[in-house]
Amino acid sequence: MMKKKPAVVLGNLMMGRCFTLADIPYIGITTKNDKRLFYSKACIEGHVLENPAKNEAATLAGLLEIGKRHGGGLPLFYTNDAQLKMVNSHADTLRDYFTFLLPDKKLIDSSLDKHLFNDMVKEYDLPTPPTFHKDEVTGTDMLDFPVIIKPTSRIHWFNSQVIKELGAQQKILLINNAAEFENYRRKIDAENIDYIVQKYVPGTEAQILSFHSFFDENSEPLAYYCGRKIRTYPNDYGLSCSLRLIKHPEMAAISLDVLKRLRFKGPIKIDYKLDEKSGKLYLLELNPRYNMWHYIGARAGINLPALAYHYLIDGVAGKVQTDYETDIKWISGIQEWFTFRDMKKQGLISTGQWLASLSGRRIYQTWAGDDLKPVMYAAWDTFKGGLRKVKKLF
Repeated sequence: MMKKKPAVVLGNLMMGRCFTLADIPYIGITTKNDKRLFYSKACIEGHVLENPAKNEAATLAGLLEIGKRHGGGLPLFYTNDAQLKMVNSHADTLRDYFTFLLPDKKLIDSSLDKHLFNDMVKEYDLPTPPTFHKDEVTGTDMLDFPVIIKPTSRIHWFNSQVIKELGAQQKILLINNAAEFENYRRKIDAENIDYIVQKYVPGTEAQILSFHSFFDENSEPLAYYCGRKIRTYPNDYGLSCSLRLIKHPEMAAISLDVLKRLRFKGPIKIDYKLDEKSGKLYLLELNPRYNMWHYIGARAGINLPALAYHYLIDGVAGKVQTDYETDIKWISGIQEWFTFRDMKKQGLISTGQWLASLSGRRIYQTWAGDDLKPVMYAAWDTFKGGLRKVKKLF
């Protein structure tokens, strides 16, 4: 029997488990020292590389060394903006050892830079809220408040002083009036952060919807599904802490039309927000990379990373898969508890409502009864961290 070529996963445990579920061996690489990825059943070796946001050259060198040792032709999977930027910038070099599918370089640049993205929005007439680059805002009288401030790139956003002062990892800033705008504008400009200003779409984080797919060389999807956030931490504009899949024919149709017009190739996630007043869907951003949603998709019946792996190996696209379950909830764990606690204090949710929202089958960021080694590693690593803190007290 021919030995399977391993996938190379620049990512986290949830991406690794997509391959474990499909019985595909993988080489796990963390650029954030999160070694849980190394302990899932299908992981054949693990590596810690530099974070490409801080030292792209070192990450690239380490990745190429791994490719050389394994003989080339390795399907490559990348899961954050800094990794995508590295793959996009060094695609020709990486293809000596790895196989992957990217859309047009200009499209990737536009997805990584919200200023360029706004140009693409105008060129292709994409259904986004009114948006201005910071340099286009000549006065607050041209803004229809409330608005949001969004960094053109999130690679260094969470380490900025503005976000540190807020004490939570907010992806965006909600601005209600001219005074607030001038205050934040002054602080952000002092850090030389590039950003856009966008009309706020009414609705909670539960109105954030997403489309997920992988498109082949002919810009045809191998499969696709739709998702919806349940909550984030912090509750306003934070990072996802509970998710579910949904059926949404309108969003799927809009997404397929947009991606075919863009002649898209490779993995894609499109974020939308549903205006709770008008019911209109607004496109917020395109993310041409793999992400944590693939784990809930794999558990629900469509394993996009596994489908991409087989396509990258043999180049054959089968019948489009669109059948998946919608009764599964993904929960981060402690962050979900924190956001429930905060929302309950604010009178936004009761204990009964919270429990009801998580009814049905549940999967978790770390816990999985059929893949326990990462759980045991995480528990031991947490214990050691606590022990080190105790020792510092004496």
